[in-house]
Amino acid sequence: MSAKTVPLTIDELEPGMYVSKLDRPWLETPYLFQGFYIETLEDIRELAKHCQHVFVDNNRFDETMTATQSFPAPVRNRVKQTSATISRIVYLSKESETQTSNAKPIDGKSTDDETTVRSKREFDQAASAYAQASTVVDEVIKRMDAGVAVDLAVIHQAVDPMIESVMRNQDALVWLARMKTKDDYVFDHSLAASIWLIVFGKHLGFDKKTLQVVSMGGLFMDVGKTSMPKKLLTQKTPLNDEEMALMRKHVEAGVKIVQQIKGVDSRVVDMIATHHERHNGTGYPNSLDGNQIPTFGRIAGIVDSYCAMTMNRPYAMAISTYDAMMQINHLAGVEFQAEMVEQFVQAIGVFPVGTLVELSTGEVGVVIAQNKVRRLRPKIMVLLDQDKKPLERFPTIDLRTQLVDKTNTESLWITKGLPPGAYGIDPTNYYL
Repeated sequence: MSAKTVPLTIDELEPGMYVSKLDRPWLETPYLFQGFYIETLEDIRELAKHCQHVFVDNNRFDETMTATQSFPAPVRNRVKQTSATISRIVYLSKESETQTSNAKPIDGKSTDDETTVRSKREFDQAASAYAQASTVVDEVIKRMDAGVAVDLAVIHQAVDPMIESVMRNQDALVWLARMKTKDDYVFDHSLAASIWLIVFGKHLGFDKKTLQVVSMGGLFMDVGKTSMPKKLLTQKTPLNDEEMALMRKHVEAGVKIVQQIKGVDSRVVDMIATHHERHNGTGYPNSLDGNQIPTFGRIAGIVDSYCAMTMNRPYAMAISTYDAMMQINHLAGVEFQAEMVEQFVQAIGVFPVGTLVELSTGEVGVVIAQNKVRRLRPKIMVLLDQDKKPLERFPTIDLRTQLVDKTNTESLWITKGLPPGAYGIDPTNYYL
């Protein structure tokens, strides 16, 4: 057992603790991935249904989750993170506070649910930030492609409003990360990667300046592809060895382009240079491995892969967020640093808001709130009935508390995640 891991009985647990191991195999429990923060007393009661004791990581404790709780100091002191460990990357799960409003689809149809994960006001602000970022990024990419100098202040006009939106309430912008702005994979991928990197960086405790770095890195990770032959970018068949070798040169091209931005942070350049390197040394262009890859390059590699899997590409259709997370998790400790993958899962979730899912009843809905402990049981807004026909009203189902169907005879669960656009549904047509 690691020195940083402390065994505790269920009665000794409190919000803020990070459970890293159970007293039984994870697959024998409802928890999909290993490791989670205890956020509420309800989470402890849920653990008690499956375990007698657990192991907590004494280097990871989030005091923000204890604000309304009172527990004996001796127990807290056994797991509280000390100031000596804060000099490294801080792995804190500081989720944004949820807000309430009436949930309505954009077309104005009513819904049965009165409480949702965010306000319409934040969605409007996020939409404005996203639209502004789209305009700025479009112009910046055109300038870069034409060899025209780009002002760093202009780039801040794209990233700063998105960072502010995520800090207020990340769900609104996460919902928009699935939006396809134009029929241009590089463009859409860049915006989505930037948003996910802000969310991931927020989870890791990055300050605003550092969030600006990772956000810019996301925007320009693939800017080198603008110098690649158009045929390679739109080819619908797998690239042969010669074509692949040429395509891989987009990394070097991107580095050269971004280095010309006066005042750009060197870490942005490092992200672009290393986002295709892999933990086991199988990446490119320099076959770096392990700690040879800078931290931001490791983060960028995970996000870049996740975005690629969940977006349509010329040669492959998007897969569901659940399937993408399964693939990322499968590569933990192989192509990606295992600890980084664990944190990515914590930050993004198995079913992020805006994810389409199909229920055991055959109904189809969109995730409107995650469940950090029971990750396979989020809150759903139902859009299609069991025959896949659109509903007139959109009821919500909280799978954490609703365990059976309407007849109270059959268990209710998510049978599968659906790729974007399944059954013609565009989740961005709905706000909460």
